[in-house]
Amino acid sequence: MTMTTSDRVGRRGSRRAASLLSVAVSVLVLAACGGSSADPPALAGDLYQVDGETAHLQCQGAGSPTVVLLGGQGFTTTTWDSFRAALGPDVRTCAWDYPGVGHSTGAPMMTAARAASSLDGTLRAADVPRPVVVVGHSIAGLTTRLYVGEHPDDVAGVVLFDPTVASFARMFDDKEFRPGWDGTASADQVEQVTAWPDIPFEILRHDPAVYATAKVWNATVETQWGTEQAAFARLAPTGTARIVQGSGHNVYQDAEGESLAAVQRVLDAVVTKR
Repeated sequence: MTMTTSDRVGRRGSRRAASLLSVAVSVLVLAACGGSSADPPALAGDLYQVDGETAHLQCQGAGSPTVVLLGGQGFTTTTWDSFRAALGPDVRTCAWDYPGVGHSTGAPMMTAARAASSLDGTLRAADVPRPVVVVGHSIAGLTTRLYVGEHPDDVAGVVLFDPTVASFARMFDDKEFRPGWDGTASADQVEQVTAWPDIPFEILRHDPAVYATAKVWNATVETQWGTEQAAFARLAPTGTARIVQGSGHNVYQDAEGESLAAVQRVLDAVVTKR
């Protein structure tokens, strides 16, 4: 499917713009769901009762602050196995299963507010020391934006890999690709957060050339995505967003070395500020 006609881009409410963005989000949803399966992996962490549901959190390593890992849509805690091993035993990490994913229970329809509430409840139930450093991928951008906005004292730093932005979230309501999120509600929720505290914040985004070669979507969609991610980074006074050359959407896997370096920079900055 090739889309290069400029008249497909217009106002957010136009049918052609919605169609174009829907294709873009569809691709990301498929990518983010690629690691999921009908049966969750063997239980490796602990289960907590949060808001009447069972939440799964798997923690390992030592050190402070704790790094909380949030996967993309459909990914379980195991998506971070290689990344955590590379961080080493001296970094305390806690990987979380979203409600309805892996060993966490709950209805499949999710919003950013529900995810942020469940995350907060899980960290409190597990007595995870705060503030934490949040590291997330894709749809975790929605959860993180709201969580930091609602709990600014509980987050010391953030690293996001190709985070979902509000305009793309609104396309989730298209039943053509149904990722299990109420996108319109989530977008409305995260857009209420217009500023973060002064914390170290890095966004690492995919290389536009990767998808340009595949002709998945046109340059206008790519530009919009990059523009919104840059605006997202500016929620924090010193936040940054940059392209990782040669990386696709799963930046933490495609460019593990650069991704690890970003997390280490944020950890170092947090320790320095203490």
